[in-house]
Amino acid sequence: MMAFRRILAVGDIHGHMEKLRSLWKQIAFDDKEDMLVFLGDYIDRGAEPIEVLRFVRMQVEQNENVHALCGNHEAMMLGYLKEYGLGRTLLGHWNVWLMNGGKVTHRQLDALPAEEAEELIAFVKTRPLYFRTQHGGQSILFVHAGVHPTRKKQTSSDLLWIRDEFFELYRGAELVVVGHTPTQAIGGRDMSRNVPLFLPNNIIACDTGSFLPGGRISCVDVARCLDLRADGHRLTEEEFASCYMQSA
Repeated sequence: MMAFRRILAVGDIHGHMEKLRSLWKQIAFDDKEDMLVFLGDYIDRGAEPIEVLRFVRMQVEQNENVHALCGNHEAMMLGYLKEYGLGRTLLGHWNVWLMNGGKVTHRQLDALPAEEAEELIAFVKTRPLYFRTQHGGQSILFVHAGVHPTRKKQTSSDLLWIRDEFFELYRGAELVVVGHTPTQAIGGRDMSRNVPLFLPNNIIACDTGSFLPGGRISCVDVARCLDLRADGHRLTEEEFASCYMQSA
């Protein structure tokens, strides 16, 4: 397995293209030396979900070592499209995707030429639920939401939707890198906590609430985290701060 200079994880984007551009400039990704995993939730809530999807798709197609996972918002979109297709809204009816930020994505997707819309939907359909690698002998699992702490066989619902059980009960040896739950909501609500968290139970939380007031998109260098905590060293806040970049 190739030894990468950096192993990067990008948290939830939620249609915020300008924030993503700001972050991408800082990342300065090099496909020959770096690996990068987008953790899902590219769409909904923000103003430019289609632009974000185009950008993520382009990075995956142009770079061998860029991977993009499925998030729960992509899963909700696919569920809606499977049942209703494009060109139809549920006016007067409750729908979980439309009620959770999907209206802007639906509207922009529906306005695209049919061929491009089909290509973007096909890209989303092929996104995996997780990705594994290792660094320095440490196994690393990248997944959108987390894993069920007591189930050997994970369900798609676990990987896409789990929150409290994972953060409170996970005690695995594998490092799990996640998005999905904004760090502002982990361990008690604190809207000023807009930075990634390296939790003591082997979890790195990368979703820093891009759609929330003061929220940002974050990119964590997981390899640097592991290098700094070698020999059981517990990272200080200052050391962990050197392991991530954030959008403006």
